[in-house]
Parts: sequence; C-alpha cells; structure tokens
Amino acid sequence: MTGGGGGKPGHLGRVLVVDDDLGMRKACTRMLSTEGWVVVSAEHGRAGVDAMRDGREQFDCVVSDVHMPELDGFGLIREIRQLDDDLPVLLMTGDPTLDGAVRAIDNGAVSYIVKPFDQETLASAVARAARRHGIARMRRRAETFAREMLGPQEGDHKVTEQCFERALERSWMAYQPIVDYRTRTVYAYEALVRTDEESLRRADVLIATAERLARIHDLGRTVRRHVAAMAANIPDSALLFVNVHGLELTDEELFAEQGPFAALSSRIVLEITERIGLDTVAGPSRVAMLRRLGYRIAVDDLGAGYAALGALATLEPDVVKLDMGLVRDLDRHHTKRRVVGAIATLVRELGGRVVAEGVETPAERDACLAAGIDLLQGYLFAKPTREIVVPTF
Repeated sequence: MTGGGGGKPGHLGRVLVVDDDLGMRKACTRMLSTEGWVVVSAEHGRAGVDAMRDGREQFDCVVSDVHMPELDGFGLIREIRQLDDDLPVLLMTGDPTLDGAVRAIDNGAVSYIVKPFDQETLASAVARAARRHGIARMRRRAETFAREMLGPQEGDHKVTEQCFERALERSWMAYQPIVDYRTRTVYAYEALVRTDEESLRRADVLIATAERLARIHDLGRTVRRHVAAMAANIPDSALLFVNVHGLELTDEELFAEQGPFAALSSRIVLEITERIGLDTVAGPSRVAMLRRLGYRIAVDDLGAGYAALGALATLEPDVVKLDMGLVRDLDRHHTKRRVVGAIATLVRELGGRVVAEGVETPAERDACLAAGIDLLQGYLFAKPTREIVVPTF
C-alpha cells in the first residue's frame, strides 16, 4: 500500500484508490494528486479494507477496480459498508454496457467510471461523491453540536426544525427550460426548489433535512403551491417538470381532486428523484394512480445510480433524464457515446423520451443530437432563474 502526493497540497481530502494494476494505480494517484487530493493506494480489495481498518486514514472517497484478486470491487463495497455506511465508492469498469452499469450500482457503488477516462472525468466524479459524504459528515457534526448545546433529547431536533421552518418560509422556485433542439422550441420548464435560508441553501441539504425530520410532505406541498401559482406565466405549449420525492407517493394531497396540481395534471411531468418509497408493494400502484390522473412520469439522473436504473423497469417512465456526468464532454469520449447511444435506444424501445442534462457546449449538444437525443437542458440554453426565460437558438 502506498501514498501519493505531489501537485497541489492535499486540501480537498483523502481518496483510497484500489486496483491490482500498478499502472492504473499510479495514473489515478497522479490525476487526483494534481487536483489537490491526498491519495492512498492499495493493490487489491483486501489491502484496501486493511487501510480503512488501520484507523489512521480517514477517507472521503474510495475508487476501486471491479475485477481484482483476493477481494473484488463488489466484495470491497460489502466490507466497507460494515465499517462506514456513508463512505462513497466509485467503481472503475471496462464494461461500457448498461448491464455493466446496473451491476455496479446494484452492488452498492454510488457511481461508476468507464475505462479509459481522463483526469477531468475522474476528478469530477470523486468531487461529487466526496461532497455528498461531506454533507453527511457536516450533518452529524451539527447533530452533535445541537445535543451538546440543548441536550440529547431535544437539541438536534429543535435546532433543525427551526432552520427547516425558516427554509420553507423563504423558499422559492427557479425554472430552467428543456428545449427540443430539432424544432427549436421549449419542450418544458423544470421547477427547482430554492431557499434563502442560509443554513439550508443547498437543495440537496434541504431535501436531506426534510427526510430526517419526516417532513418531505411539507416540502413537497410547498413546492406544489409555488409551481401552481406560477403556472399561468408559463406558455401553454410547455410542460412542467416537478421533482417528487419517493416518499411523496404516500401524501394524499398529491392525489386529491382539490390539490394544487389537480387542474394542471395534463401539463405536469412528475420527476421521481429518490428511490425511497418505490420499493414497497404500493409504490408502482401509486405511480399508476398518478398516470390515471393525467400526470406523466420521469426518472432522474440515469447513469448516476441505482435509483434511476432500477426505476426503468419499475416505473416504465415517459421521460428519462441522463445524468450530466454522462453528458459532460460527450463529444470527446467514444465510450460515453456508446453508453449514451445504448441508453437512448433502450428508452425509445420502451416508448419513452430522453432528456440530456448539463449540456454546456455546442459540441456536447451536437454529440447528444448524433446519439438521437433532441431534448436538451443546461447552461448552454439558460440557467435556472426565477423568471421564465425563452432561450435563443
């Protein structure tokens, strides 16, 4: 087992790289070190587990090959989960097929990276995974602080509830267009929740807090009220994408005849963003009820995790949104284009449409079009804003 340095100081955190290929270990160490990570490498899964059990190293992310002697990538994940439930694991795989991606995610990886990859792809994947881990750690520190200040029974809950209440009161929606580039029209606008409450300004932290407080329904109802109030300002020809947490499938207001969305159902695409709630027997039946009420169903971030991959079979969505990690630099990566093309073909065969998220350059736009994807979303067209922006083509 070796440590890596060089380049920028290790100001970003620590990464464990596990691979039986010495050349790959060195390449990953070099790429991540120059980005600012401290890298520890291990020659197989068992050595990686030993590095974690040693206790002297606290890692922010693990990057592991799938096929290794002693203990492969899937076995490594199982061992890691016994030591740390939150530590993100990225699997490196040479299998560019959708089946390979499903297996990687299904075995507990937070994401997968297709070999060969460049420094930017690896660095951005590690940064995203470590950021999620950092949020979990900050949340635990906040809970500890609250317990010390207000007592173990009420401290954490009381402080967090107060922050969450302020976040709801100061919430608003940003809207980003989804364009049909072949017809040069706006296909839809996605509504994205925002808040001016500083402690919960990040949407992912806001949603995680709602989960922990068992207040997903309150957040969802607030979002629906905001969107319903804005709907009259959105062109009738455009659909509205609204993120829906899996737990909202148990909220009767979502299904109510007098609910905020009742009169808008034919225009609304409910974008299922979390797998929670879909695993129950009632999950698919609740989605079927929403369809009967006139809603369309979408799944988010296909390619980023099991939630979306498993939902293809569970939900049979009308729309599938590609994770921006697949779209980034799509024009420069042949393997990515193969994966994206396979996904687009599969979704079309299932009767759905594909939206490519995170399109930022004309080259990425053209690569999506070449793969048969004409619904595009990203900064190339418009950033999320309070106003309804009509992009120029």
